[in-house]
Formats: sequence, C-alpha cells, structure tokens
Amino acid sequence: MSKKAILALAQDTLIPMMMEERKRQTILRNWARGQHPKPFKPREANKELDALLEKAPVPLIMLIIRILAQSMEVQGYEPGVTGMKDRLWEIWQGNMLGTRQKRLYKAALWGGQAFALGLPGAPVPKVRIFSARNMITAYQDPEADEWPQYAGFVEIASRDKFHFTVVDDEKLHRLQINPDGTKAEYIEDQVHGVGILPVVRYAGDIDDEGAVMGEVEPLVPIQANIDQTNFDRLLTQSFASWVIRYITGMAKPSSTEETERVKMVLERDRLLLIENPEAKVGTLEGTALNGYIEARRDSKQDLAATAQVSQKTVLGAQSNNADGAEAQAAEEASTQRKIHDYTVAFGESHKQLFRLLGEIDGIEGAWADYAGRVDWANSEIRSLSQVADAFGKLATQLHIPEQGLWEMVPGVTPDKAKEWARMRAEDPLAEMARLIRSDGNVAQ
Repeated sequence: MSKKAILALAQDTLIPMMMEERKRQTILRNWARGQHPKPFKPREANKELDALLEKAPVPLIMLIIRILAQSMEVQGYEPGVTGMKDRLWEIWQGNMLGTRQKRLYKAALWGGQAFALGLPGAPVPKVRIFSARNMITAYQDPEADEWPQYAGFVEIASRDKFHFTVVDDEKLHRLQINPDGTKAEYIEDQVHGVGILPVVRYAGDIDDEGAVMGEVEPLVPIQANIDQTNFDRLLTQSFASWVIRYITGMAKPSSTEETERVKMVLERDRLLLIENPEAKVGTLEGTALNGYIEARRDSKQDLAATAQVSQKTVLGAQSNNADGAEAQAAEEASTQRKIHDYTVAFGESHKQLFRLLGEIDGIEGAWADYAGRVDWANSEIRSLSQVADAFGKLATQLHIPEQGLWEMVPGVTPDKAKEWARMRAEDPLAEMARLIRSDGNVAQ
C-alpha cells in the first residue's frame, strides 16, 4: 500500500478504533490491577472517611486473573511433522516465552484478547506481545479468519507524542500521532518479508459475531458491591460499633479543674461511686457488624460462582467446604473445566504462532503443519499417592511403556524426562532392574 493509503487507513479507521478501544481497555486493566473507583461516601466527608475509602477496595478480580494465569503453562510442543521439534522449541525459549507467556494470558484474560506479533530476527525470529489496549486488528470475518487484514499498535514516543504502527502483509508503517490520536504523520516503513500479516490473536471467549469478552467485565458490578459493603463495614466499625457509657443525674463541673478530675474518675479502670440516688448509669450498645460480614460473604460467593473459581479461594476461612486434596479437587472441578476451555483456545493460537515462527525461520513443512500439539503443565490438585497409583496401574495393567508416562507426571517437563532417560541409559543396574520381573524371572 502507498503512504497516502496507509495514512488514510490509519486516520479514518484504525486510529479511531484504537483510541475508543484503548479507553475501554484502560478501565478493564485498572480493575484487573486493583485500581478500583472509590465507593460512595457520605456528603460530610473528612480525612478519616478518605482514609477508610483507601482501605475499602479488595482486589479480588486481580486474584482471579492471577489464579487462572497460574494454571496455564506451556511446557512443550509436539509438531505434527518430525524433525522440527527442537528448533521450534529453541525459538520459543529464545524469546523467553517460558516466562512471557504468563503476560500474554493475563492480557487476554482481563482484556478479552491479546496478540503476538512475529517478525524476522537473529538468532531466532522475534515475538512481541500486545494487549488489546495497545493493538487493534481488523478481520474480514472476525469469528473465523485466522489472520487479520490490518493491524496497528501504539507505543509511547515521548511525553506528548505516540507512535502508531500499521502492519500489513508486507511492511510495518510507522506514524507519529498526538496522545489524542490526531495529526498523524508518516515517519518510515520497514519490510518484514513474512508474506502475511504476522499477528496471532489469543482470545478465550469469542461469540459467533467475533465479539470477545474477558474475565473482568462481568465481575465489575460484583466487585464494586464488595468494595461498597467493605467501606460501609469500616465506617460502622470506626464510628458506630463502640459501646457508649452514660450517666444521668450528675452535676455539671463548675471549673476546668473539676472537669479534669471527673474525667480521671470516669476512666475505665476506676470504680465510680455516685452519691445522687436519682442518678442512672447504663450503656448504649454499638451497631453489630454481622450483617455487613454476611453481606460481603454473599457477594464473594456470587463473585466465585460467576468467575467459576473455588469458593475457598475467594472466601478463605469463611468457606464451609472441606479441606484435603480430594475435597479441593472436587471443588475445583468447575475451575478446571474453565481452564480447559482456555487451554483449547490458547493452544490453537500457540499452534498458529509456531507455524508462523517456523515459516519465518525457514523450517520446511512448518507452515502446513496443522497437526501440532501443545503440552500444558497439569494444574489439577492431586495427592502424590493418587498420581503414583494411577500411573502404576497404567504401566502394569495396560502395559503402557513407563518412559512414555514420564512427561504426564505433574511438574515434569520434557527436558526433565529427557534427563531421566539419559540417567537410565547410563545406569546399567537400573536397566537390569527394569528387565527383571516381579517374580524374579528375566524378561525375554
């Protein structure tokens, strides 16, 4: 495309889309980071109320995003074509995606979608990660298309200038814009030479019209309710929960010295003697906090149910569910189903990214390889005895090769399994023990 066409596309379509979406995504990001709008407060505000407002927010949405992201980790990739596995994994590790993948998942979880941009590089192709706050894409069919028609991403250039880069199937076109998206100026272009627009979309929940929704949006009203209830509780706890003692029938002190003497007499550790037989002594009970605590617990239950996470995770000690690995596993079954949905969606995006990176790297057969498989770390809660018993039965009763089960053990990476295989090959005694049956005979 010509410079004039790129400027027109950016000014008329991509930049307005980017600025509008950026505002919405900023709100979602703030909720995901625990930066909540303040609860409503009484009109007679003062410094004490302002201090309570600062203490009221409880960043439960941030907790849910972290829990889901912690449950997803790619620990290996099995391409459908032999001979390219090691190089593709080298590209993955060369981009430090073992760590950076978490940032990609978090951005997709709170924003609904995130993006990975693959570009040529040395010694491996380069991968850049963008949230929906910093990248916009345009698809002809947003539900079914694998690659976008156009994409653009924004970066801060200086205090009062931004760079907006338009990506097409040939080049990266860099423009300079004001913070409000106006006054676009063409700066330069860079040929990427990939042959397609090299942007992969990561979205966990896409409807039939291509619209996406993340974890934050449906939880905002419940989180706001929890913050408001917490502020109301703090307000009552600070100003209306104290027991007030009163005395009637006492003469008013006639001087400052007498007032101070009476105050000393009325201290808590003093015994008070009243000479006036008509005097009355009593207490005014403070406002009970039980209602606020129960209301907050109910809202937390709503949050856990809507987010499809374990109630014990959100409620803590307020949860009535049992402890133990088996009980926790049963409670988290719904969460695991949700995580499975995400790993299916993100796994397809990872396969698309591996195909793209393989094509950029010149790996023969990588582009046409749709049969790859992403290996996810097992995040389910199981006791070690359960795991050992299950794999032992698979090996002895179904005669599945033991070494083939190693990578299925939770926490064992492909590199660790390779190390075990090497250790076994280098240990003749271990190999002999493997060949000896339990009855003492040597396997034929």
